[in-house]
Amino acid sequence: MPVVVQNKKASDTSHIWLIVSKVTAAVLGGYVVTYWTGIAVARTAMGWDLLSRADAGMISGPVQLVVYVAVILGVCGAASMRKAWLVLALLTAPLVGVTVLSPGPSAAVNTAAQ
Repeated sequence: MPVVVQNKKASDTSHIWLIVSKVTAAVLGGYVVTYWTGIAVARTAMGWDLLSRADAGMISGPVQLVVYVAVILGVCGAASMRKAWLVLALLTAPLVGVTVLSPGPSAAVNTAAQ
């Protein structure tokens, strides 16, 4: 049976960049979204006087774990990497906004920690 050998350098290179982009989006993009999610959850919980500083820190851990796994699965299942990067950016922007614009813990929490 004859074997046909073709020059696959162009397709191999594009395939490699697709994998590199997917891994980068999943790992680093997931890390960025997870980082800002944890801060936003903790600051929101403390700002609304729902949880103490310690409890807000404790609850943000499991939330971050769920978000990180969801982002990795979302990136791996994305139809295109352009859409995956766009979704990561659209997720990060409001999380940064919530973190920056939300009030910190109330004065009672600050004085109790000191």
